[in-house]
Amino acid sequence: MREPDPLHALLEEWKAPEPSHEFDRRVAAAYRMARPQRTILGRFWRARVSVPAPIFGMAILVAVMVFIWFRVAATPSPSRVAPNVVTYLNATGFQPLPNGAARVVSIKELKK
Repeated sequence: MREPDPLHALLEEWKAPEPSHEFDRRVAAAYRMARPQRTILGRFWRARVSVPAPIFGMAILVAVMVFIWFRVAATPSPSRVAPNVVTYLNATGFQPLPNGAARVVSIKELKK
């Protein structure tokens, strides 16, 4: 299969030297210099929170229910309108005023 290699036995005997403490210190210093310094705000935005999927699903469901609850509660109910208030607008024959000023017309003036 494979021919015996005379260097194979020699390579198995050789042990790589351990790195010196000075080398470790230089590598750590180079890493600190290359790594960007993060501010507290940067750490906050990159923070991770692990939440199990069922709890996350329940939180989403509760948020949707609260949204629907307030949405239904916020819809205005029809209020009783006073008889002298016009609640519709008939725009036939509409002509804007020449100076752009608004004019309030009472119902009594409309009936004349």
